[in-house]
Amino acid sequence: MKTRILHTILIAFVAMVVVACSGKKDEKPSPLVEKATETATQAAKKLVETSHDDTLAMQNCILEAKVLQAEFQVAEDTAAVNAYNRAFKKYLQENDPSLAKEIFVERPKDLPEGEPWDEFEQWVEDEE
Repeated sequence: MKTRILHTILIAFVAMVVVACSGKKDEKPSPLVEKATETATQAAKKLVETSHDDTLAMQNCILEAKVLQAEFQVAEDTAAVNAYNRAFKKYLQENDPSLAKEIFVERPKDLPEGEPWDEFEQWVEDEE
């Protein structure tokens, strides 16, 4: 059950990252990119350092990361939002690959282009 709750939180975060990254074409140079990268790296570091058995603490870290990202979304700074998302994902991939794989579930390769993908169908039921 704990795993399912964590997956729900992680999927919500991934959805937020995917939506934010989809606007990369409209990026304009931004002075906030460096700040966004540093902020995301610190948020990801905090998540990695949190006990993975403590789902409430992990949930709090993910929510804090979303709040930090929202600063750049409110400023409508696409370049900073994308820099935040890339830095967050990169840190996790480099420092906790198994957590990164759980958070950033890849789209199935055999799914036709343009076909919507429902990440929730990818869940594996917990063994009880």
